[in-house]
Amino acid sequence: MDAGTRPQKTTNRTRILTLGMVTVVILAAVAFGVNYLWQERFGPTTASTDDCELAQQLIDRAQTPPTGKAEAQQWEKEIRQIRYTRIEDEGVSTEVGRYVAWAVVRATGEGERPTAADFEQMKNEATGHCDGSGVDLKIPAIAF
Repeated sequence: MDAGTRPQKTTNRTRILTLGMVTVVILAAVAFGVNYLWQERFGPTTASTDDCELAQQLIDRAQTPPTGKAEAQQWEKEIRQIRYTRIEDEGVSTEVGRYVAWAVVRATGEGERPTAADFEQMKNEATGHCDGSGVDLKIPAIAF
């Protein structure tokens, strides 16, 4: 009797695993689609003029990061503190943080460099957050 039920159990497990994997793929596709449509419809959050002016100041400051690892980490920490306490829009704050982190990578030579696509995405997101604020963010390329 055991030998006769074993293939049935294996078949049921295979069906359940297959159904589970198909469900995960469908849910991931739906989540991706909803996120895409949300971004297309609503776009990035709109940051205030003050947030965008401070973002520009931090981007300008990121042009000359320290080259020593310890100093660069402390410098990045100070900028992070400014972002967290003074920039209300989390979207533009996040993009400034990415830019500052990449500036540290350039200065110290340690860490993961962004791809051109990553940089372009960050730049578009950051400027998108400041559309309508009256501030035209100028984000220089980071030469590695």
